[in-house]
Amino acid sequence: MGNTRRIFFVSSASWFPDTRRFHGFTETDGPGPTRPLDKAAAAADSVGMFMFDGFSTNDLVALAIFVAAWGGYEWYGARALETGSNTSSRMNRWRRHWMQAAIARDNRIGDLQIIRVLTGNSAFLASTAIFVTAGIAAVIGSADRVIEILNGYEFLAETTRNRFGLKLAVIALIFVNAFFRLAWSMRLHSNAAVVLGAIPQPEKIEDQARAEAQAGLAADLCNLAAKHYQGGMHAYYFGFAACAWFAHPVGLVIAGLWVVAILYRREFRSRAFAALGRITD
Repeated sequence: MGNTRRIFFVSSASWFPDTRRFHGFTETDGPGPTRPLDKAAAAADSVGMFMFDGFSTNDLVALAIFVAAWGGYEWYGARALETGSNTSSRMNRWRRHWMQAAIARDNRIGDLQIIRVLTGNSAFLASTAIFVTAGIAAVIGSADRVIEILNGYEFLAETTRNRFGLKLAVIALIFVNAFFRLAWSMRLHSNAAVVLGAIPQPEKIEDQARAEAQAGLAADLCNLAAKHYQGGMHAYYFGFAACAWFAHPVGLVIAGLWVVAILYRREFRSRAFAALGRITD
């Protein structure tokens, strides 16, 4: 039998040297059987090429800028939280004051009610994220009609079924991320309520240092819950900004940068930020 060699047609959409689409078969130099490519490799290659073929170059560039803007702002906010130079860091101090003050209160129903309200806020937004994700799934079912409507507007970028589906998938992932962060915020607030409830009444406190440590733990849990709540809210903001992607890739970039500007102003330049700084430790 002759030597066997494989003939591959390489897609022009390949972005990396090692990424190729094989519309393949095997061919022999002499007599011998012809066998198909490995199905698993072909399937994996098809999925990878589907991702690259679905998005245009402008889409990929716009998505990269969008993700970089979001990730960059989250990193900047985390650094500011460590240095105490944003609204979140100032609110963290107030939560510590709140829990320390709760030690001296005989009736802590008001404190637990505050935690209940905070938990309810996270629960509402988490459930709404589920509805948004379900709505996106429903839109996928009528994608052909929606694409026809979008392509009927000359001022919108032309889209395809694959491109439209991938954009919906990206937005769905954003809201799934929001759900998980908000759900975890609910859990952390519940944990803080349990820790607060474990602090003895003022007249029964035997170890003041232990009671203060418990209050500090409750405050830390509330601060962590607030961090995840804020992350979930950011996902909402950027999820809605991503809707501009359906109009044009440039719209995604503009909307993403606009959200970053709004978040920066509220976190670092707002009246709330200045008000929280009037009273220091």
